[in-house]
Amino acid sequence: MKAENGEGSADHDGSVVQDLRSGLTAPCSLKIEDGEYWYGGCVMDGSRYPFTAGDDYRLDLIDLDSPNQVSPAFISTHGRALWSEEPFDLKVQGDTMVMITRGTVHVDASGANLRDAQQNLARQTFTLGQMPPEEFFRMPQWNTWIELIYKQNQRDVMKYAKGIVDNGFPPGIIMIDDFWGDYYGRWQFSPRKFPDPKGMVEKLHDMGFKVMVWVCPFVTPDTVEYHDLRDRHMLIFDRDGEPVIRQWWNGYGAILDMSNPETYAWLKEGLQDLRSQTGVDGFKFDAGDFRYYHDDDASLMRLTRQEEAQLWGRFGTEFDYNEYRVNYKNGGLPLVNRLQDKIFEWGKDGLSELIPDTITQGLLGYYYNCPDMIGGGEYRSFLGTKTLDQELIVRSAQCAALMAMMQFSVAPWRVLDKEHLALCQEAARLHVELSQTIVDLARKASQTGEPITRSMAYDFPQAPVDCLKTQFMLGDRILSAPVIEKGATSKRVYFPEGRWQSLQDESTVVDGPVTRDVPVTLATLPAYRRID
Repeated sequence: MKAENGEGSADHDGSVVQDLRSGLTAPCSLKIEDGEYWYGGCVMDGSRYPFTAGDDYRLDLIDLDSPNQVSPAFISTHGRALWSEEPFDLKVQGDTMVMITRGTVHVDASGANLRDAQQNLARQTFTLGQMPPEEFFRMPQWNTWIELIYKQNQRDVMKYAKGIVDNGFPPGIIMIDDFWGDYYGRWQFSPRKFPDPKGMVEKLHDMGFKVMVWVCPFVTPDTVEYHDLRDRHMLIFDRDGEPVIRQWWNGYGAILDMSNPETYAWLKEGLQDLRSQTGVDGFKFDAGDFRYYHDDDASLMRLTRQEEAQLWGRFGTEFDYNEYRVNYKNGGLPLVNRLQDKIFEWGKDGLSELIPDTITQGLLGYYYNCPDMIGGGEYRSFLGTKTLDQELIVRSAQCAALMAMMQFSVAPWRVLDKEHLALCQEAARLHVELSQTIVDLARKASQTGEPITRSMAYDFPQAPVDCLKTQFMLGDRILSAPVIEKGATSKRVYFPEGRWQSLQDESTVVDGPVTRDVPVTLATLPAYRRID
């Protein structure tokens, strides 16, 4: 039903939205219409979207433990959008979505298609008006993680940067990853690892790079900074009044209470000092995962764990150059959002999830996005491997080339032969060639909330469901159908209405709507521009 002013009210057909402010009580429900497909709330569930009536799908945002971006919102191909200020527990039961929440679930049923639903959601819930610096979109990014892991140091960072330039790749933003300092909470380069950080940054700038460094909300216990923050009540405490010391992937740490204005100012000033002293341009803000906060933690503002993650994300707006892996209800903000580290695999948790996860990011307002590091950022999948699947790295680069951003980490020149290296160089050049288009789309996103990387169903409602996870649109005129299966000799591509000219061979023009099996080699990236 269409609800007055976009909000639902009680009705006997099940398509209702009820006010549940009194707590977790009787569920509200919304009937899924025939042929209606839904996208929503959790980027890590991208490969399960879109879902429809009869699918086995549940998303419990109240107790969710997700390492990626989340928003309490869903949108459908029939133009309906639902959202809440509070997290909710959603489950598909037959032809009905059943939701339990502490707050109000709002429904706007005024749209006709996925674009309408997403735009209505943007107007209601996104924060529009600004975008990250253009450098994020114009050039490939480089992250030192896979090459150096926890052995970040000045000599090897410079060696990595020199390798980028010497091997014909364009310089871009280079991110110095975890453990560049002596411990967490001291925002200074370790003099043992980086004897001249200011000189290093100056050299990197001269080479054409912007420089970012890794930051987290943890403080190493029993350090000078820890004792000072503890005594000034700038950490998160437990119910007994003791500082929370919580295990995370790098051991144990106290947690900054970002709801405390003094803590917020302390971190901001510390990072600003680092920037002024060394010339670094910005920061990769990691951690902040839901799992590291508990609802009974005693922060100054008594925030829930979802609100803690949201505040950690909003902190990044203090710096133009930022990157996040986790975010909550921060759609539209000028924050760079990267996918969770993918493993070095073709299938599940690897290459095949880049497209559906990136599409979900865009629909939820996290459209200034990066599809993880090329080949994958999960370093353990690289360990103990004498030879890497070179085809996988090439296909990963081709997939990222026509997305909003692309980021390398494993050094292509170290692990690839000349043929495969040349194809990665070509993918990087293609991204640069299309960079003005991408920047224009990012600028438009900042004003309208429209995704940069889009589902085929966004501009072409008649697109068949079976193509929605294997190809995508860059804006409304460039179609990309990257090869994501090992050893493939053809790629099934759906061409919507219009005339589509190949980006690799201008003599190839396809008139849509039509589905074709396109022959491919390792060098083929099935990508097309609409020319009518």
